[in-house]
Amino acid sequence: MMHPLPRSLDPVSGESLVSYLLRLGHRLGLSPLHLIHAAGWTGHARPHNVPASALLELSRPQAEAFARLTKQTAGEVSALTLAQWRDRYPPIARSMPGPGQITKMRPDAWLFVSSPRFCPSCLAGDDTPAQHLHGGPWRKLWHLPVVFTCVEHQVYLEAGCPHCGQPRDTPWRLIQRDNDHTLHPTQCRWTIEAQAQKRKSRACGGRLDRRLALPADDRLQPTAGVLHFQQSLLARLAPPTPATAASEYFTDLRLAAALISTIWPQGWHLFDTDTADRIDSYSRQLHGGAGGGRYQPRVRDTPSRDPATCGALLMAADRLLSRNDLPDLLSDFVLAAFKGRASRTPWAVLFDRHEDNCSEQLRQAAEPVTRVFRRANGCRGMRAPLRNDYRAEHIPAFLEQDWYQRHLAECAGSGSRIVRRTAAVRLVQWAMGGSQDDAATFLGIKPDQAHFTASSDTRRWLQAGCDPVELDRALRTLASELRAPHQPPIDYRRRRQALQEWKLSPDAWNALVSDLPQSRYSTFTDLGDRKRQAASVYVWTLVTRGEHTFAPRPLEAAQPDGVRQQWAARRSTTWFQLTRPDPMGHYAQLRKSLAEYAQQLARDIDSGAGPTQSIKHSDTHAQ
Repeated sequence: MMHPLPRSLDPVSGESLVSYLLRLGHRLGLSPLHLIHAAGWTGHARPHNVPASALLELSRPQAEAFARLTKQTAGEVSALTLAQWRDRYPPIARSMPGPGQITKMRPDAWLFVSSPRFCPSCLAGDDTPAQHLHGGPWRKLWHLPVVFTCVEHQVYLEAGCPHCGQPRDTPWRLIQRDNDHTLHPTQCRWTIEAQAQKRKSRACGGRLDRRLALPADDRLQPTAGVLHFQQSLLARLAPPTPATAASEYFTDLRLAAALISTIWPQGWHLFDTDTADRIDSYSRQLHGGAGGGRYQPRVRDTPSRDPATCGALLMAADRLLSRNDLPDLLSDFVLAAFKGRASRTPWAVLFDRHEDNCSEQLRQAAEPVTRVFRRANGCRGMRAPLRNDYRAEHIPAFLEQDWYQRHLAECAGSGSRIVRRTAAVRLVQWAMGGSQDDAATFLGIKPDQAHFTASSDTRRWLQAGCDPVELDRALRTLASELRAPHQPPIDYRRRRQALQEWKLSPDAWNALVSDLPQSRYSTFTDLGDRKRQAASVYVWTLVTRGEHTFAPRPLEAAQPDGVRQQWAARRSTTWFQLTRPDPMGHYAQLRKSLAEYAQQLARDIDSGAGPTQSIKHSDTHAQ
């Protein structure tokens, strides 16, 4: 049966579990390992170490057992862990043991578990008897890399022991020498004679609650801007900042910091001189470069232990995220630093790992350089929509000429037709999710007529002399414009559905051609079913804003094989005559009459006059 300790110690606000074990053990002359043995925490695995997972979260039985041992409440014990920030700081949840695991944890690089930074002034404690004897608390916040200054004392935290220089590497062990009860809580516990036998090795023992005497000019002090930024980060760890907003921000910050440190010196001009110098020095250390050679681009998703460097990198990341031209900057940085497919760059792989936790703003900004989509209904589900500020049915199958001219023409090269087609498919995919072939089918383009993928799009655009990055930017600008259209949007899907099997009826066709001006060649002019089919296709393109290539041809489909082949052979010539800038002969008047007919037909469909089926199969002129 567990008996309470003869004496206990009240925890200090913000104190970590590590700190409490050290300070309570020092008061009682017991080692941290002895305390957790007494609480029964080591019965499952690794009985010779304090489990690192205990810092993150304690199970209810663990918290209650330790509470009985130390004469506290279970809530007070749980408050010593990092669990309160689990929903705000994603690396905590990512590091927690999986289901059914008691002590094994999945370490995340953005969490300092066994070697937190520290503030010597905080460790020196206040004037209370307990802190005078056992030192001030090691704070939970110091385990988070996003905390790099002590706002209270307005200094940078210390990254390691000033006497032995450790930690150099960070093993995932919560307390070094956790069976040693002779050390003061503020003494360095890192072993300095690693080659000696375990029982003969000794700890550094240097005091961490005293700053080494340095000239004032040599001690780096955080500026007011750095302290203000630190305050803003701390504010996100507590209400009233919503937990989801905080979680997304810290994920965005991590991804932006990884990109900056990886692609450096790209983007150096965005930052002030001091920030740029610190990031440059850090990047050279990461990439192993001493000279001006080009770095080998590998993603560095690890925060710097140096507080000033870490703070500079996080401030740079925050500044990058706040830029209005973030999509352009991400494209420039990634494409300049990495080669190969956008979705296979190292940063895209990292983004894919964290994109469920990042903000919608970063998802949209990063999509051109990652081609990463969220999945609906789990990892095996279809791609989720990327945008929700416009509707897929408001996109025509062949991009509106006005949209194309204002946004895409300058960067389309010689591929205007390809760009207008694939741009429409891309806009629909962003709005409805799924694959590009799904979007094409939605637009009435069957897979056997055209196949769409991100790689084939890029290949087509490059062959046409287009810049894929510039086209992506222009398309995003257009998508943002669709959020607030100047006129009520047109439901092109309704129009396509209404005209799926539509054709000009014989009566309507005869009425149209009877108004054509007579000429000496009228006797030889073909006004039969072949031209009626071509005229029906022309009306269809005007109403649906689709390409004639994908228009339904019910009249042609009903003909014998030989006739269909003859009609198909003359299709391009007839279409050229109908659409040429300077139509000749009866085509000029015919085109005018068909345009008027198409306008009325579109109004009828948009107004919902009569059932759609009556429009689809109608053989009378739309009135």
